[in-house]
Amino acid sequence: MSTDRAVLARAAEVTAVALQPSLTLDVATRWSQLDPASVEAHRAAAKAALELFEIEQSSAHYRVVLDSSPRGTDAEFATLDSELAVSDNVHGARQLADQLALYFPGSPAALRLQAETALRADDPAAAVRSFTALAALGTAPDAETTMSLWRARILSGDVDAPLAESQARLERSPTAENRLDNALLLLAAQQNAAARAQLQTLTEDPAAAPAAQHLLGLVDFEEGRLDEAGSHFAELVVTGKFLDDAIYYLGLIAERHQDLERALRLYAQVQEGDNAVPALLRAAAILRAHGAAPAAEDLLDRLVEEVPARAPEILAARSRMYADAGEPARAATVLDQAMRQYPDSALLQYAAASLDDERGHVSAALHELEAVARRRPDDPAALNAYGYTLADHNRQLRLARSLIERAYACAPKNAAILDSYGWVLFRQGRGEDALTYLNAAYADDRGGDIAAHLGEVLWHLGRRSDADRVWSEGSRADADNPLLKATLVRLHASN
Repeated sequence: MSTDRAVLARAAEVTAVALQPSLTLDVATRWSQLDPASVEAHRAAAKAALELFEIEQSSAHYRVVLDSSPRGTDAEFATLDSELAVSDNVHGARQLADQLALYFPGSPAALRLQAETALRADDPAAAVRSFTALAALGTAPDAETTMSLWRARILSGDVDAPLAESQARLERSPTAENRLDNALLLLAAQQNAAARAQLQTLTEDPAAAPAAQHLLGLVDFEEGRLDEAGSHFAELVVTGKFLDDAIYYLGLIAERHQDLERALRLYAQVQEGDNAVPALLRAAAILRAHGAAPAAEDLLDRLVEEVPARAPEILAARSRMYADAGEPARAATVLDQAMRQYPDSALLQYAAASLDDERGHVSAALHELEAVARRRPDDPAALNAYGYTLADHNRQLRLARSLIERAYACAPKNAAILDSYGWVLFRQGRGEDALTYLNAAYADDRGGDIAAHLGEVLWHLGRRSDADRVWSEGSRADADNPLLKATLVRLHASN
């Protein structure tokens, strides 16, 4: 490799580690122009462009990787599939896969990627179409693909046939794996009682019991059945399986019960997995709120050093900690500094807009969200954030609805977008229409924000017992949600 190419390669690596995708894209693009045959140059540019939601540019570079890699196209598709499966940018991944499927027509690997990314991006009907096209190629589906197709069909509204096929397979071959798959499909169909019955059966099988206990614990926790969830997670700790998940949720349950000392001990034991950083962020918030601010600051400092790839998330949490402690100016300072260090982070921009909104700086919040939506005009998350905030403040409701409708067209089963759609319809005086979307959102996510919105619409439609039921359920599942608390106070005080 020439000196110039080596310098650009190193620069691309450094800027990527520093979470500066704009700089990485610039450097990697120059590298690929200097060395058009370099697969790694195109790969670096493709990844950076995807982070910036520059989908066409990302696709162009990935096409070179897929066409030119000495590993072969299928191997590169497999690598890309693995990377996108763990990416938080589910909507960008889906749009990238759509473009690659057009470029590689008739490729089983491209269709499989398109189907899986559509499913993760809350468009199950599109996933069904891609899986169907894959089957039409004569490619025999493996067990994982069959399960994904059944789940996509269920989530798109075709419930009975996939469940019947799964049940028939279970009756033909009553293995633990088939029973677990059947339970997962029942959960996707929101038939939780039937799913619980299958999972309870699996708890009697020593090999399958940990997976069953894990799912039972998650379902009970989401429904606010904390004692039952705690029992399942305690069983997991004994087995040593799903250990970090179990300890994290036991910490959440202890925190909900105000046993903060126990919660801190548990959070400190979470070592790996998706919940390792959230556990320590919750521990820091507890320490800060209960008189141990220096310990909380030290924990967050160490966390940024130990997990630099999660720095924007950690800094946003630090800002939130200050805001919750009644120090909004300090919270804003943290975000200002963070956004100078990570100017491409949409997460930090959303956090800044949320803080501005809470401080009553609504115009500033909307300006920030509009800027994100302009930079990422095809990102459903950006469109939804801007549209929802407009609707929540009764501003430009026609524009708000248009933004949310565009987001909905991309991700019609996304709970947050369904919630926003219902909320803007309510703001437009269409309460009955709003219920369709809010009920769909609430069926998928019992979080406090959605419960607050659904309950308020029911309340204004005169269905006050239904509203109180939803609020009660939401309080069990998300007891500390500030929107839910504020909604209850406001509407009950006005009664």
